[in-house]
Amino acid sequence: MQSRAKDGGGDSRPVLVVDDNADARGNLRDMLEDLGQCVVEAGDGQEALDFLLSSPAVHVQLILLDLDMPRMTGWDLLRLLKSYSRFSGIPVLIVSRYLSSFGAKDRAVVDGCIEAPTELAKLRAMVQAFVEH
Repeated sequence: MQSRAKDGGGDSRPVLVVDDNADARGNLRDMLEDLGQCVVEAGDGQEALDFLLSSPAVHVQLILLDLDMPRMTGWDLLRLLKSYSRFSGIPVLIVSRYLSSFGAKDRAVVDGCIEAPTELAKLRAMVQAFVEH
């Protein structure tokens, strides 16, 4: 688990990036830090859930979530988040290369979907909308 803030800031409302690919996490972290956001990274769903459960004072403002990960997939994490009243209100944006199999029912349980890495400009605009809200 990595936590970084641009300029060493201590924002208590970070964006949680959950992806097993370190390069993808790094690209998302760089984009978020360019937007002035504090970033917490997790390598899979289990690591993200462990962070959320062990850090009750940290109020994550947004989760960027990959779907295809080892140990705990993005789908498994999403189901668990929706079952916890403390986490069910956190907006979740799916960032995945596998959106072609993503149906309307799937889209209904998340706050947005982005095809990675081709729609990064759209992702940037969506993130800005969520964090400025």
